[in-house]
Amino acid sequence: QQKEKQILDDANNKAQEIIDAAKKKSTEVNNNAESELKLYASQALEGLKTEVTNIITEKMATSSVKAALGDKVFMQKLITSLMQNWAEKQTMVVSVENKEELENYILANAKSLLDNKLKIESVNGIKTGFEIAPSDGTYKVKFGEEEFVEYFKEFLRPQIQKLLF
Repeated sequence: QQKEKQILDDANNKAQEIIDAAKKKSTEVNNNAESELKLYASQALEGLKTEVTNIITEKMATSSVKAALGDKVFMQKLITSLMQNWAEKQTMVVSVENKEELENYILANAKSLLDNKLKIESVNGIKTGFEIAPSDGTYKVKFGEEEFVEYFKEFLRPQIQKLLF
């Protein structure tokens, strides 16, 4: 009787140890997964912000340069200024006479691009299909569930592979 009770108690204790260890491991894996998801969500957002900045910069620079090249008076002034600086100092410096005017120009052009919907085909080489459009005085990022799932999977895949193998 006593020996059977001892064996049963030992088995129960061992079972409880196994259950406790499994719960601890489960909690640990859960916490790690949650941390990884937060990290990858943050990386996905940063990638999107970078791509938006790159697209706006590219479009503004391209349109501004084309406009400047089309303005013969501006180009003549620019070339004359460069040559005068170079002749005097042996260096070429293009200065911004009115910083505020430049900032307003950038803001107006960025707003114009966003007001006409900005489509983001890919972020960091990952196909997205995101669109930024005006909505109630602000801008909203629109995307389909499938596009977001595919985009997010690219951030999760390396970590899942690491966990599995």
